[in-house]
Formats: sequence, C-alpha cells, structure tokens
Amino acid sequence: MRKSVLFVGEQRSPTAIRMGVTWLDRRLAAKQLFDAFDALGVDPAQFRFCNVRETAAEAVIEEALADGVPIVGMGRIVQCELRRMGVSCHPMVHPAARGRVRRKAVYTAHVATVLQNLEEDETKEESGS
Repeated sequence: MRKSVLFVGEQRSPTAIRMGVTWLDRRLAAKQLFDAFDALGVDPAQFRFCNVRETAAEAVIEEALADGVPIVGMGRIVQCELRRMGVSCHPMVHPAARGRVRRKAVYTAHVATVLQNLEEDETKEESGS
C-alpha cells in the first residue's frame, strides 16, 4: 500500500462539532471507516483526512496533488465538489451512507476494493503503464 492517501469528506456534522470530534477520533461517521481499516489490518496512520467544505481543505488538497498523493472522495457530494475543483479522485461510498452498504461486512469489502484500486493504480504508475 502506498505511504499516504488523502481521504476527503464533506464537512463535520453539527453533532461532531458539538462533540469536538474529527475523523481521527474514530467517532460518528469515522467509526464505520476505521472499523473497516481495523478489520482489514490497515494502519490508518498512513492516511490523511480533511473535509472539502472546511477552510484548510483547499491547501491540504493542493499539497496532496503536488506530492502525488491519491485522493479518495467519500460520497457523491464530495466527488462532485472535487470534480468542480478539477481534482481527480477515487470514489468511495461515504461511511455514514444508509442502506445495505451500512452493514459492517459490506462496507469493509467496499473499503477493501477502494484500497485495492489505489494499489493497482500505484503499480501501473510505477511500471509506466
């Protein structure tokens, strides 16, 4: 797995703001994502997180682009916002999504697929394909 990946969410919920938690606290929506990382044996310390509608996001995203760090857009709103910014991203279902994907096993499998796609893209870049 690549050394770094930037996961981009939309914005902190009112509950997250009230609780004073961020992605790194593994609470609320982040719990589903970090549970998937844990189930897959992936160390989330290699990842960065930001929210596209927060003030520092543009600088964080520009830095990732400059460093060749792949960007994962969590949810359709984020993916559209990144596209509007001219930023290519790997799509991922937002961890707070509802429905069948909310089941732990299903979401974990989805995260595994996204991470596998990132790894395959890195391999292609290294081989010049």
